[in-house]
Amino acid sequence: MTSKHKNLLHAKQQKLIVNFSRPFEPGTFTGYVLDVGLKFFLLASLNDASEFEQYTCLRVADVRTLRVPAKYAAFYTKARKLRGDKMPKRIKVDLTGASSILRSFASSMITIHFENVAPDSCNIGIATSDNGIDFELWQIRPDAKWEKRPTYFRLDEITRVDLPGPYERTLLLVGGPLPDLKRG
Repeated sequence: MTSKHKNLLHAKQQKLIVNFSRPFEPGTFTGYVLDVGLKFFLLASLNDASEFEQYTCLRVADVRTLRVPAKYAAFYTKARKLRGDKMPKRIKVDLTGASSILRSFASSMITIHFENVAPDSCNIGIATSDNGIDFELWQIRPDAKWEKRPTYFRLDEITRVDLPGPYERTLLLVGGPLPDLKRG
């Protein structure tokens, strides 16, 4: 077990707010570690106001400058307590690998990042199947229109999976649920 794993597990067990960077983007992530697998971990991401924003599955290997607890954890914790914020609920997700994460969220809209191959983009939609190498994603466009055909991506290129945050929830509100396109 690596020191990153040990620190992430400690943060999970103690319900500590963590802070870390990743090589793909400027800035840092802040949040609660809710679960840790061998390759991925589940983070309840906090926004700049220390409010819960969304759940994110990230690769352990991509974590840089991990601080447990976060530098300003006492401030975040006090702000959350004064507002009456509760600890984000732990959700069920199989963190064994990218395929198991997608299966865990099979009926949910997700945002998938492939930061090694496409660092400045993400794909939003519903993953409906995989064959162990590739997976099928029915995407929703920025105008909240569902694509008529799925797109296929490689599982081993996934670096991050987000459950819906404010933007994705707005897309779903405007675009509605995934139409039954497979029959037509």
